[in-house]
Amino acid sequence: MIFSIEKEKLLSLLNTVEKFVPNKTTIPILSGIKFSAKEKFLELSATDLDMGIECKIEADIKDEGSAVIPSKTFLEIVRKLPKGELFFTKNEDKINIKAGEINLSLPCFEPYDFPEILPEKSEHILNFSHDLFKKMVKQTIFATAEESLSRPVLTGELLEVKNGKFNIVALDGFRIAWRWEEIDADNFSVIVPGKTLSEFSKIDFDEDNKEFEIHTANNKIIFKSNFLTITSRLLEGKFIEYEEIVKVEPKVRVLINTDELLESVERAYVFAKEGSKNNIVKISIQNGVITVSSESEVGNFSENIKCETSGEDLIVAFNAKFLIDALKSVEYPEISMEFGGEVNPLIIKPVNVENHINFLLPIRLRSEA
Repeated sequence: MIFSIEKEKLLSLLNTVEKFVPNKTTIPILSGIKFSAKEKFLELSATDLDMGIECKIEADIKDEGSAVIPSKTFLEIVRKLPKGELFFTKNEDKINIKAGEINLSLPCFEPYDFPEILPEKSEHILNFSHDLFKKMVKQTIFATAEESLSRPVLTGELLEVKNGKFNIVALDGFRIAWRWEEIDADNFSVIVPGKTLSEFSKIDFDEDNKEFEIHTANNKIIFKSNFLTITSRLLEGKFIEYEEIVKVEPKVRVLINTDELLESVERAYVFAKEGSKNNIVKISIQNGVITVSSESEVGNFSENIKCETSGEDLIVAFNAKFLIDALKSVEYPEISMEFGGEVNPLIIKPVNVENHINFLLPIRLRSEA
């Protein structure tokens, strides 16, 4: 294997691929990145067995071949090399790299035991926009559970096509984030680990083709574009019937500026996070005014915000962090808030937009216990 490539082009690719290399593994070859030089492309692969990535870039290939290079030292030294072209040569069990007047060599593995990233056969289920998919993931992924031994599906997101809508849904037992787009596609339903979708949403595709393909194979999902493929195991289990849960009978409705409320809750959070693990912020609603308040040993906070209200007066409490996450996910200037009461859910929707819902359970105040 002999090839050359500009350092900056290679480094850009490495920064994407390295996130799929496991931090700790009992299988030595998984600690490396597989390099494959073929025709006019250099392809890099990495996997932790739960998720994997293959991406390729044009390079000057003199001699085809492949090798697995342990990633830690390799990444560190490449970042410190000068700008310009890097020349790679494989010599038995070593990779030799030349950069200007610099010469170095690193041990490498033969690629035969490196796991295949792509299944031999898969079923195509959907084509979708890179940018829109990433936006939908970012608007929902905060609501996945960080860890759930009893309900592992809560650590992932539901991807489904149902009744002409492509839904992405996350929930952790206290909140639901649901985003959808109208689509003409056959129905399907899978639960994808949040970690996989988080990494996917950080990748800059920068391709002429703005769409990617979604495939499934056995217990895997495959996201595939011209130069990038990501695979992941799927989570097994039944997702909660979210459509029924978000049907809330509102007692109070509020129309309010998104940023004004977000900034107020962020100010209240400064005090709330010092008070308890639930980060309690109170919302008091009276005619035409919503009051955001919090209190703790470090001080108290209160702020009035003018808005449109309908229904009865209400005092309700929420986890400030959860409320901030929901408000940050809204990309429109005004929101509708439908409160079910002191102990019933809150539904947040952008005004005049029908494809985004946040559901949030309140915290029961001691006086209502």
